[in-house]
Amino acid sequence: MRHIRRGALAAALGIATSAALAQAPAADFPAEAVPLTPETLKGLDGKKFVGTRMDGTGWTMDFGPGDSFRMSYRRGGTGAGPGGGIFDGTVRLDGTKLCQDMRKTLESGCNEVRLRGNELFYRRNANGEIVVLTAQ
Repeated sequence: MRHIRRGALAAALGIATSAALAQAPAADFPAEAVPLTPETLKGLDGKKFVGTRMDGTGWTMDFGPGDSFRMSYRRGGTGAGPGGGIFDGTVRLDGTKLCQDMRKTLESGCNEVRLRGNELFYRRNANGEIVVLTAQ
């Protein structure tokens, strides 16, 4: 009985380790993805980007005129709704980082962001995950 428990524990740890490794955040941006510049940031005006984090949380980022933006998230899909929220404010560049100055509730923050064609690669500060957001 003792050997069965050890075997089951070892198998469970192996599965958990494999799952954690399979969901490890991307280490770096694609080589072709470039940092935002003031010109490319202005080029995002009126664009909507959609993507999903590793944990299944859907993200939508809308860039508006005058450096305004809105981010919505929803656990299990895109957009806002139950288990989600909406944040808005303005964006600006600080070197190669995209800074979001929130209007309310969240502190402002800056993230490494890269652009390749119609894809925006957003590195989360919380865990280093690179979320791929695609223009709609």
